[in-house]
Amino acid sequence: MKEKLDHKTIENLPIKDKPYKVHDSMTKGLFILVHTNGSKYFRINFTFESKQKTLALGVFPNVSLIAARLEAAKIRSQLSENKNPSKERKKGKGKANNQNKHTFKKIALKWIELKSNEWKPDYTKDVLKSLEFNVFPYIGDKPINKIKPKKLTKVLEKIEKRGSYETLKKVRQRCNGIFIYAKVKQLIKSNPCEGQELVLKKHTSTENFNSIDIKELPQLIEAIHTTAMELTTKTGLLLALYTFVRTSEIRFARWDEISFIDKQWLIPAERMKMNKDHIVPLSKQAIKALKDLHPITGHFPFVFASRSKPDTKPFSENAMLYALYRMGYRGKHTVHGFRHLATTILNELGFERRHIEKQMSHVIKNSTEKRYNRAEFIQDRTAMMQIYADYVDKSDGSNIVPIGHKKIN
Repeated sequence: MKEKLDHKTIENLPIKDKPYKVHDSMTKGLFILVHTNGSKYFRINFTFESKQKTLALGVFPNVSLIAARLEAAKIRSQLSENKNPSKERKKGKGKANNQNKHTFKKIALKWIELKSNEWKPDYTKDVLKSLEFNVFPYIGDKPINKIKPKKLTKVLEKIEKRGSYETLKKVRQRCNGIFIYAKVKQLIKSNPCEGQELVLKKHTSTENFNSIDIKELPQLIEAIHTTAMELTTKTGLLLALYTFVRTSEIRFARWDEISFIDKQWLIPAERMKMNKDHIVPLSKQAIKALKDLHPITGHFPFVFASRSKPDTKPFSENAMLYALYRMGYRGKHTVHGFRHLATTILNELGFERRHIEKQMSHVIKNSTEKRYNRAEFIQDRTAMMQIYADYVDKSDGSNIVPIGHKKIN
């Protein structure tokens, strides 16, 4: 679409399920690309020697609309002189690289290379992706010794505003590791990441675990079933509701891990936080949700296959979270909140704590309980998961007799 852009209009551009473009009616070729994470990138289309090309002009609001329009004018001037803007850009970058070889991105990649010797391959990929998505677009090309605490705070606040508090915590820790590495290498005198946890403390300690009250559960379930969204997203939310496993475990679920016959989902150790295989008994409700999705993604490896690259990628890590936002639960409930909700309900229903902890895949610290925990408690957990799913479907609990005869208010 095309419209006359201004600062406020760009600020208010909504987040959608897919990236989309808004062209500036005032500047030929200039448009802003809005990603699913809310990031807004200036781009310009132009034709050189009869070939269509696109150049990136920066990220809003780090690059203002005025600056983007001036850069667009510069590109138009180069075209009028029969110069290739892409080659002119590369010349400029070459000069900048000669002036400073120690950008944040380059140092970060060296740090990752060093640490990858002690990390699992999947974790190394996760670290790199988190930086590529959340940090590199904003300070990746900046000399690492020029990055000030205030600038880093703004980068972290972008994650905070999305409500991705667990990601915020991880990215802050990873940035701290990179700056410590740079300090040891004598590339910087001070670490701009020091003290950032104090600025963001109130969010990282609590908001990641936002969860609705039990009495609000019927409205949430109704919203999941009635809100228009991709079937993969809806099924992901239902699986989070009925199995309360972690977001990453849902996102990377594969069809070869699901057994409709045994009514179980075996999550391999390499995807589990505790590095142990985890068996998830599947209630009839969870089975139905998966069977409804199977005709759509069953011929791909991932249960929640990406729409753009279904053969190789699962859906976005924020697909379910953003769906909750659209349903009106921003700041009220997260995907992780299903785990908190399940713990509350299962304890109130009177189930054994060790069965709950095993289902949650938590560490058992007590030595006596560890001996019991060697058993999978499959039969007990299978019964527990079905009772929980039935309770969820009738959230007033009138069809359930709690194990310990406790009443949920």
